Amino acid sequence: MDARIQGMLRGNDFQDFADDEVLPDFPEESYGGNEDGDDANDDDGEEDGSEISDADSVVFQLQTDMAKLDADVAAFRAAQIEDGEDVDFPEGHQGAARGRGRGRGRGRGGRRLRGPRKAAEPTGEIKYRLGQASLAFMEERYEDAMAVVLEVIRVNAETHQAWVMLSSIFQEMGKTDEAMMSMVFAAHLRPKDYHGWMACAQFALDDIQGSREKNLYTAGLCFSAAIRANPKSIKARIGKANVSLEQGHATFAAAEYERVLKKRPYDIEVLRHFAEASFDAKDSHKYVQSSRDAYQRLITHARGGGEIKNGEFEWSDVFLYGEMFAFLEQYEAAIIAVRSLSRWLLGRNEESFWEQFEEDDREWDRDDGRRLDVLEYEAGRYPLELYGFSLPLDLRAKLGTYRLKLGHEDEGLRHLSWLNPFDPATEDLLQDTPFVVKEIATQLIENERIGMALQYFDLYRKIVIEPDPEVLVQQGQCYLQMQDESSAEECFLAAIEADDNNIDARFELAKMYEKAREDEEAFILVSEAMQLERRQAEDDEDGEEDTSAERGRKAKVLRILAPKKPREKKPGPKRAPREKEPHPTRYRPRRLGGGDKRRDYENQVTEKFKEKYNLVQQLRSQVASGDKDVVAMWMAAAKDLVDDFRSFKEFYPWEKYLQFLGHGSFFKENRKEAQRGIQVGDQGNRGLAAMAERLQHNLVPSETMEGAQQLAFQRHEHRGIPFDAWLELFLEYAISLAQAQQPQEAYLVCQSARDSIVYKSNDSMFLIHVAWAACAVQAGDEETCVAVARFFMRNNYAATDSYRMFAALCRVCQSPISWYASGPAQKYMLRQIKAMDKTLLPPEQAAKVVKGDAAAPEGKDDPRRHETLDVCLLMLYGHILLTSTSYTYALSYFLRALSIDPENPMVNLSIGIAYVHYAFKRQAENRQFLLLQGFNHLFRYYEDRIKSPLSAERQEAHYNLGRAYHLIGTYHLAAEYYARVLREASEHRRGDGSWKQEDFIVEAAMNLRTFAIINGDFTTAKQLAEEWLVLE
Repeated sequence: MDARIQGMLRGNDFQDFADDEVLPDFPEESYGGNEDGDDANDDDGEEDGSEISDADSVVFQLQTDMAKLDADVAAFRAAQIEDGEDVDFPEGHQGAARGRGRGRGRGRGGRRLRGPRKAAEPTGEIKYRLGQASLAFMEERYEDAMAVVLEVIRVNAETHQAWVMLSSIFQEMGKTDEAMMSMVFAAHLRPKDYHGWMACAQFALDDIQGSREKNLYTAGLCFSAAIRANPKSIKARIGKANVSLEQGHATFAAAEYERVLKKRPYDIEVLRHFAEASFDAKDSHKYVQSSRDAYQRLITHARGGGEIKNGEFEWSDVFLYGEMFAFLEQYEAAIIAVRSLSRWLLGRNEESFWEQFEEDDREWDRDDGRRLDVLEYEAGRYPLELYGFSLPLDLRAKLGTYRLKLGHEDEGLRHLSWLNPFDPATEDLLQDTPFVVKEIATQLIENERIGMALQYFDLYRKIVIEPDPEVLVQQGQCYLQMQDESSAEECFLAAIEADDNNIDARFELAKMYEKAREDEEAFILVSEAMQLERRQAEDDEDGEEDTSAERGRKAKVLRILAPKKPREKKPGPKRAPREKEPHPTRYRPRRLGGGDKRRDYENQVTEKFKEKYNLVQQLRSQVASGDKDVVAMWMAAAKDLVDDFRSFKEFYPWEKYLQFLGHGSFFKENRKEAQRGIQVGDQGNRGLAAMAERLQHNLVPSETMEGAQQLAFQRHEHRGIPFDAWLELFLEYAISLAQAQQPQEAYLVCQSARDSIVYKSNDSMFLIHVAWAACAVQAGDEETCVAVARFFMRNNYAATDSYRMFAALCRVCQSPISWYASGPAQKYMLRQIKAMDKTLLPPEQAAKVVKGDAAAPEGKDDPRRHETLDVCLLMLYGHILLTSTSYTYALSYFLRALSIDPENPMVNLSIGIAYVHYAFKRQAENRQFLLLQGFNHLFRYYEDRIKSPLSAERQEAHYNLGRAYHLIGTYHLAAEYYARVLREASEHRRGDGSWKQEDFIVEAAMNLRTFAIINGDFTTAKQLAEEWLVLE
């Protein structure tokens, strides 16, 4: 797309109009006709303006212009008056009072009408260009047409026809997002054009390529603008309500449908949507009552011979009407409504005598056995098929459920006999309404028909492929009542796997494990459940819609309203499920099954993870190529393996295992915090809090127990994979996470490996922390780099390489040096120096000079003792002080290092830099002396470094001395040493003009070029750039 409008067409960058804006009428260029032709008051019609031909007379032309002006003013005033009239909507609704008190002139002394001016007529040039664009568009030269239109928009972005044509061009090119946004911009230029806004909204809803959420947002704004343009439009209000319902704003949608039904009480399509929104609204009881009353008015109207708009009364409406009574717990009324409406749809409305039988439903029996006992019944008047066999199975299931609710078990079971759970025909007939089977099973549990309930649960799981956590929990409870604990455990574990936020399954499973003396697993489940309960309580405080416990009943309404075609479902977007917070998966072994069953399950799981490990090994060589698909496959398989290892509590101390699971520790909390957690649990489930308190006292681990656990651990593999291979997988996965910009997850993986009792050897700990440091460097996390470096210094006391590792990690980490020179780092290094001094000084002198420090080993024969002063440690601490601008203190440590190694170029360079920087401080007493001392050491460094046989080191000496002169402002001397760098480099070029090793060419050439530019020598600057600064 042309860059000139790229920004304008980026996302939904438009805003809704203000409610108090008064806008004038513009000549309407409709995007499409009015589809609400059946309602005269639905949309405002367009006014036909008469065109008057030009005349030669100037007077006649003037009169014509004045007449047109008067006509425009009259039309505008009429539009303002119409906006102020009542539109039969409730008081306070937007648009109900539009125009009142504004712009109504009374006689000659009235106030001037407000609002934006009428759009100016396009100039001749713009009309000519639009003609060219139209011609190119008709010839299918879309790129040429777009170029012309964009030029028109550049000249005048308020040209409505240009945006309309641009939208058409984008549509033909298949760029629906750009086409939609162009159409919206065009509509903004004519805000009173109702049809333009409606066309935009419909285009957004019809777009199947873009994001549905984004399109719904756009359509909602367009419908709102259309309502402002024409407050009487019912079509716009219905569209806005439909969009709101799909977005999940059920309360707003229900309120809007309720207003529309006051104008269209017999529109069954609107009524169905109103019923759907009523079940999902916050105040569902109120809106369900309102939708039930609306249905009652429509039914009365239809039975009286009235016409129903936008559809016919169908079986799905009977179902929905009965469910409204059931939702309000009026089961007797629900039964009467279902029977009466079913009889009406079957054409037996005259047989009202069946209403006298309130205790049974003999009217819907298979045969005439009980029906013949009724005196009013005339056998043969209607075919036998219009009685029992004509009642849809889902309605019969509801009648059975209602009867069971009322305690009429015999009658309820008579209805359920039509739904044989073992008959494949039943499964086929209830394919579109599986929730009916679920309700039957739930009701049978309440009536203590456990065996039958399990049969219907099995039928439900056959119909619904995806596991339903609620059904699995209920099925597990049924198995518990039948003393089948193994099957119950399977159901509860399956419920947790299907819904990781399921509290009921965890509570039931914890009770089973506590009874079976599996206290550790029970405690883990209880702590998980309590955390989930707290999280849900926090979510409920947010006041989001559609979070009530009645979602199970509400979620089925869309399926009720679907067309009753066999095996067909109305296509349409589904609402996106609420996102779950990431939670580590945990392997949950079966603990209550038989020995053979548990072994078989473990073998299946082991084989599955072996396959994943083989996949990881196969993909390892391909991951280095950077193929995103391969990397994603490798990461997914590695994650499953790592999570499986971390989920085995045998590999971790109890405290660390709970931390991995994210549940914290109840054992080290103070009493007040523990009591607070119990109070939170009491608000949701007192059983959880009581069980957690009870298990807490039984599971407090002692240090001796954890030590024994580590000593007793002698395994060498897991899932048939050696522990060394597991460690390699851990570290590779952590580094991959860091490379994927997920440093926190990478740190958790490294921490899990470190905390495991399997990897306590020095070699394993070293590898883990090296990988940890690599992750921190990749993430630019200096804090973690410093923490890992301190581990190496702590575990390798008196080792020079550990100090070098600290310096190297802080050097390669691309971040500010705040942690390198932080207070904790300074104190830690100072303790290291004090410990070194204490071990080297005589005992009497050490006791006077250096106080006791925990960092120093006490034994004289300790192999970790310092044998001599460590120059690297002194220099490292000196550089930390130098970085924090403490030059005086830094010099003292640099000079100590110089006394040990006077020929070290790095020591002399550091001392020289410290003196030079110290000289620039405001508190410096004798700057000349400090500069003299600094350059004395810099020249010592220079003389030592210039003797090196390596060209790179000699270039370094030239550059550093030149940089020192550059720092103090002696540019002529700095230029001399920078030039030496370039001469040194030119003497050691390869035959192809490149250099053999690292150098300082770019830095020196850039500084020389800067000097030349400052002095106005642009020729030299150009030569330097062309010779030394050209990138190959």
